[in-house]
Order: sequence, then C-alpha cells, then structure tokens
Amino acid sequence: MAYAEKRGSKWRVRYVRPDGSSASESGFDTKAAALQWGQEQETGIRRHSWSDPRDGAALLADWVELWWAGQDLEATTEAKYRYLIDHHILPAFGNRPVSTFTSPEEIVAWEKRTRTGGFSHRTAADARSLLGTILGDAKERGLVSTNVAVKRRGRGRKRARRAIAVRGPEKVWATPLQALLLAERCALLSGRDDDFVMIITVAYTGVRWGEVNGLERPACRLDQIRIDWQLRELAGRVEKVPPKDDSHRPVDLPTFLSALLSGQSTRTPGRCTCPGRKPGCGGQGQYLFLGTGGGHHRRSTYARRVFQPAADGQYPKGTRMAGKRVLVNTSVWPEVPLPAWPDAITGQPFHPPRGKGVRVTTEEDSPAVWRPLLEGLTPHGLRHGHKTWMIEDGVPEALQAERLGHTLPGIRGVYSHVSDAMRTELKAKLQRRWEGALRERLLLSATSLVPLLNELLETAQKKRRPELKLVSA
Repeated sequence: MAYAEKRGSKWRVRYVRPDGSSASESGFDTKAAALQWGQEQETGIRRHSWSDPRDGAALLADWVELWWAGQDLEATTEAKYRYLIDHHILPAFGNRPVSTFTSPEEIVAWEKRTRTGGFSHRTAADARSLLGTILGDAKERGLVSTNVAVKRRGRGRKRARRAIAVRGPEKVWATPLQALLLAERCALLSGRDDDFVMIITVAYTGVRWGEVNGLERPACRLDQIRIDWQLRELAGRVEKVPPKDDSHRPVDLPTFLSALLSGQSTRTPGRCTCPGRKPGCGGQGQYLFLGTGGGHHRRSTYARRVFQPAADGQYPKGTRMAGKRVLVNTSVWPEVPLPAWPDAITGQPFHPPRGKGVRVTTEEDSPAVWRPLLEGLTPHGLRHGHKTWMIEDGVPEALQAERLGHTLPGIRGVYSHVSDAMRTELKAKLQRRWEGALRERLLLSATSLVPLLNELLETAQKKRRPELKLVSA
C-alpha cells in the first residue's frame, strides 16, 4: 500500500515493487499528488503493465541491441538501419541513458549537424526517423517519458521542406521512341540482342530491375509473365528472393513483346554460372537474361558500362573512362561505339589509336560522339515512364497498381478489380505505342546494326508499303 511522507517542503511516496523491494519517488508539492502517483504505480503492477523507472538508466546502446533483436526486416532494410545505427546514432548518443532524452532541440541540432557534415538531407532525415522509432518503442516500455525525435508538424523551414517535396529532382522517364533508342544503344554497347530485349521488357512492363533479372522461362506464358521472384544483391552476393513487399503478380504482354520474349528464351542458355549454394540464386534457375559470361547482371556494373553511357552519351564516375564521351563511327547510323581515345596532351602530337573497329585515315573519317539521349535516366526511370504511359492511355487505376506491384489504399483497393476486358485493352494500347515507336525510328534510318531490331524494322517497312500504295492510288 503506497503511503506519503513529508520531506522538508516536499512530499515523498513509497510503494513496493513486484520483487518485494521498496521504491520511492520524491518532489511532490502535495500529499495527494504523491499518493496518486504511488497508487498509479501499484495499479500498473497489478495489471502487469508497469515499467521500472530504473530501466530508463540503461544506455541507449544497450537498449538498441535489445530492440534490434526483436526486429524482422528485409535484408536491404536491415543493412540500411544497421548503417544508420552504427555510423550516426550510436556515435552521437550511444553512451547516453535512455531517460536523458528530454530535449527536442538537441535532436534538431544533431540532425542539422549531420546534414551539414557532408551527408545528404536524406541520410540525416532517415537517421532521425530511425532514432524516433527506437525512442518510440522505448517510450512504450516506459524507459522515457516522451519521444523527442518525432518531428512536430508546422515546425522548421517550411518553405525549404515544401521545395524539396514539390520541386525535388523529378525522375527522368522515357517516351516509347526514347525507350527504343535506349535499348538499341545498350545492344550496340554490349554487342548482344539480349540487352535490347531486356530494356524493352522493362519499359513495356514496368518491372523492377531485380525482377527482370530474376525472370525465368517457366514464368513466361503466351501473353503473360508471372513475377514471383527477384534477384537481389547484398554484400556482393546475388540472392533469389520474393519480389518487393511480396508483390507477386501477373504482367500482361502485348503481342510484340510476347514474340520477343519467346525468341529470347531460345537464345539464352538459361543456366547461370553461380555456385549452387544456399542462400543465393542456387545456380538452378532458367533465367532469360544473363551476362556474357553466364553470370547475372550487377546493377552498378551494368549501369556504368552500358546503361548510363547509352542514356547520357558519356561514361560515368567509377570507370577508367569517367567523363569521356562515347566515341562512335559515323559511317553508319546509329553509329558504332568505338574504344575510348587517349587524352590529348598540350604541346605533344596526337596520334589516333589503331586497332579493331578504328579506321582513321583522313579528317573525314574522324569519329563523333553520341549526343545525350536522356541524361540522368535509370532503369527505375523506365518504370516511371511505364506508369506515365498508362495514365496517358486512361488505364484503370486497379490495373496500374497490379501491374507495378502496388496496393491501392483504402476502400478503392477493396472494391476495385481487374477484368479481362481491361487487360485486353491495355495490351492493345501498348502494341500501338510500340508500332508508333517503330514508325518514328524508321524516319531516322531504315536499318540498324542491332540484328534483332533490323529484322523488326524490315517487317515494319513491309507493312507500310501496302499503305503507301493505297495512298498513291
């Protein structure tokens, strides 16, 4: 039974912990306030919802490790959280008792220091958000009275936040013609039809990079593919895992893409060269898209060597040709990529390189460079483009969400369903976009050095000839 006693001008209350030991709390102005607080503690003890205030003296580092053991996260999210904890949260607050987090201003100042200390706004905001999650769970355990890391509405630099939210760098996306030209450039750089089909597949299905690399033959039907797996890179290894957020789904294929994937399944060996270890891809899949050596495309490697040079017209950082434009042979269109030339040195004569694919005898034979196609475009930008195409074509929101692996929120998701008529109409609209892109490509040149695209252009020309005869008649 709690009781109060006078201590100078203040009151102290005593009560009994669950283990039978005595506890007290001082500093109350009145006897009634002291007794009320003590009775609340006893009520919590009887209901098994009481937290010992002494637990708040535990260091944040100790609480984080206890909290971490209870988390069930995706591998990529786990790696991100671990980085934020080990490099930002624990170095700043690891030796602090949890109960001492009482000043929101201190957390704001820490976030600002992180932001101005060479890290991005995103990293600083993510670190504070994770600290807010950790302290929020500590508050539920009674270790801290308030969560000072939670951002309060209407505070801070509203104009700057609104500018980041509204005018932040918009994702670069591609039109059907741009997607076709990008796929052609990628195939020219790699020297393989496979890359042409892979880029077109991403553009016309909206699948994620890991999902297209995890696409296997059994998942391909006549006019549909099933997205049930993706290949994810983690700590230098490739793992076969379910798609993001378990977004298993069908993706309908227009006629042209069904034919392209059917042809691709006959060209690729299917089996990758990965060792059959678990966890991992296991080396047992029948993959549609593999690299030249039979391994899987690595996101960063493919981006540096193929995708970014094709989109930007120059090689990105992280390569030995960083910053150099993609040199091409101008005797044919859309030009053949050439090996990078050495840098000219002031005061020394320049000698063009000699070798395979390099034939420079006169100034007229000098190579040119690729102009940027879409600077800043990424494989995920093709996914944004696919969403934009569907919006332009008036595709129902339910089918858009299903196709991209999203979930419609609220009552819309409960009452919205995808019908066969919706699927048929979407396939027809994507087919028209493809045929329109081929016609635009024909206006640039009737041939291509990519064998597969050259065949497609020849077929498109044959289809156009009867139309031209009818018009002339």
